Amino acid sequence: MSATVAEAKRALRRRALAERNRLNEPEGPGEAAEAAAAHLLQAIDTVPGQTVAGYAAMRGEIDPRPALLALEAKGCRTVLPYTTGKGEPLRFLEAPGGVAGSIDALGIAAPPASAAERDPDLLLVPLAAFDRRGYRLGYGGGFYDAALTRLRAAGPVTAVGWAFAAQEVDAVPAEPHDARLDWIVTEREAIYISG
Repeated sequence: MSATVAEAKRALRRRALAERNRLNEPEGPGEAAEAAAAHLLQAIDTVPGQTVAGYAAMRGEIDPRPALLALEAKGCRTVLPYTTGKGEPLRFLEAPGGVAGSIDALGIAAPPASAAERDPDLLLVPLAAFDRRGYRLGYGGGFYDAALTRLRAAGPVTAVGWAFAAQEVDAVPAEPHDARLDWIVTEREAIYISG
């Protein structure tokens, strides 16, 4: 990564996270999370038996649990990410109800390491910022970019940026290794990212 792009990403990440922290969404599922779940269910087709990955919301992220619970009611399986360390690939472990129940090697809420591993068909991706080209700014670890590259090499997977509308920016600095999203869902709308 060039120093210029890296610094642009760091500066945008600081601004985006500060803005998200001002949103004051209460801990746990709030109105925004419920509204985003409704947009997801309306816009994206799912079928019973599909595996859907969410995450355990933290640091002011919009909570995916309302969407996970609604998709489970439609017959989908729920998994959450789990990592064994920096630079290691994300694994997706079963987590009924989107409940983490444990902590992974990075101290992030996750399913127990003994839970069954399943690759997702639909992946709700946390982010700091997004643009309408489908690029997201994460937290700088590259975990989701690497996971999406691996999953897409194995077969079709739908990547959905899960965010507050206020996290939208004009343009996220992007490089060739940055994986684009297929959709972005917020409390206001579902945005399809074309070609």
